[in-house]
Amino acid sequence: MSNRTQQRVSARHAAALSLAALACGLLTACSAAEAASGPSSPAPAPAAQTARTAAKQKPAEAAKSRPQLRLDSSPAEVRKFRAAYAGCLTEHGMPSKGTWSKAAEKSARAACEHLRPLLPPELDPAKNPNYAKSVRIEAKCLQDHGFDVHLVKRPAPAKLGWQYASVPADGVDITKIQNDCRVKAFGGGRAIEPGPA
Repeated sequence: MSNRTQQRVSARHAAALSLAALACGLLTACSAAEAASGPSSPAPAPAAQTARTAAKQKPAEAAKSRPQLRLDSSPAEVRKFRAAYAGCLTEHGMPSKGTWSKAAEKSARAACEHLRPLLPPELDPAKNPNYAKSVRIEAKCLQDHGFDVHLVKRPAPAKLGWQYASVPADGVDITKIQNDCRVKAFGGGRAIEPGPA
């Protein structure tokens, strides 16, 4: 494999890993966003107020109040929850750029856990009884678009996933194809994409 091909595969593999990180819980949907979408629902509390309230809660209570993303969450909702989580991490000693110690990261993540969005239930293998079927549909769709992906065993609860063997040629809109295939497999909108925090 040429160096250029290896770089292209590495870059696209990194994009795939970002998507996998989404599935591992770095991104999620929000019940506050769901509540805000109703016509008579009150507006969600500001992130700072939510952070103060959750800081007073016990860990089990804070975990129950984490934002819940939905597959149809708007890009603005997703950005809002990502920004709240990233801002909290920064406030607690984990800057968005540069380096930090493992202890600082562990401490910041623990302090901000209440703001880390939960995956949409459809993308959570523990909550979606059709998860494996959806993964197969997603992988088949990617293959139909020229991606060289194959199914792989994963640890529980997922048990099944996909990974790249190689990627399509330059000029292919990888993000669009991945989003289209995810929507085909799991349903919902296009807002839930890999991203910071």
